[in-house]
Amino acid sequence: MVAIRDCGLMLEPQQGMSVKEVVEWGVYAERNGYGYIFRSDHLMPIHGRLEQDSAECWVTLGAIAASTNRIKFGPMVSPIGFRNPVLLAQMACNLHSYSKGRLLLGVGAGWYKDEYLEKGYEFPALPVRQEQLMEALEIIRPLIDGKRVDFTGKYYSAHTTCYPFSKSRVQLILGGRSSLVRLAGSRHADEFNLFNGSTDDFKQLKQQLGESGRQIVISRAGPFFLARTKSQLQRSIKTKQTVATALGIPSSIDELMKHNVLCGDVDQFSTQLRELRKAGVDRFYFDLFDPKDKKMVDLLTQLLKD
Repeated sequence: MVAIRDCGLMLEPQQGMSVKEVVEWGVYAERNGYGYIFRSDHLMPIHGRLEQDSAECWVTLGAIAASTNRIKFGPMVSPIGFRNPVLLAQMACNLHSYSKGRLLLGVGAGWYKDEYLEKGYEFPALPVRQEQLMEALEIIRPLIDGKRVDFTGKYYSAHTTCYPFSKSRVQLILGGRSSLVRLAGSRHADEFNLFNGSTDDFKQLKQQLGESGRQIVISRAGPFFLARTKSQLQRSIKTKQTVATALGIPSSIDELMKHNVLCGDVDQFSTQLRELRKAGVDRFYFDLFDPKDKKMVDLLTQLLKD
């Protein structure tokens, strides 16, 4: 089975979600033995009332750092288009040092066009965003390793170091399915994450990353549906149908499972976790796209503790 210390909770930018609410989930996760708590770094909600923003990701990470003692935390992931890579590395090093080595830094190319345009950022085509990410990694990786960087690229340049730097190394997380990002992961990442990956996806990923000769943690993130019985599960899914539709998630048990969403009663759910573990998943991050459903999270916590 999966140990709860190898699992984490992940919070999306829910409508009107306050710093206090985010911190409460961080404290809940630490108190119950989870190893990780993550925030999805978006500047506006990805469904529902888009005008009702949630608390900014990095502000809430600082609050989590100040309110907890053991649990590791970070963004899953920070789009490189929001912050200059030197600034992002500086923020990561500062918070890592303050929290005594508990920050994990997830970075990505970004995908949510509406938030870029609404908040005043340019949203270039995917090939450009990927090029920007590749350049950013050439800056971020040495800086969070405590080294000086001297780099001049097409989009970014840096000739600096970061201070303060923690005695422990900042862990870098990348994720995605493109061959370019996986190549970058084999070179730069300490952890590689897949969203809603299947057992076959993870077997393939483990083989690809294994060819690099580096030790890279493999993690899985995604929403989940869990109940004690099948009938309770279907009722729970039905109550979340509006949110699920907005996220492009099916609203039936069979369709959810076809789309590799973790879904089932306690026995089915445990079997799914075991199969993914055998396929190469080292860590599981459970996306609380409905953080008001604390009963389902409590059931997940109980399952992982048993």
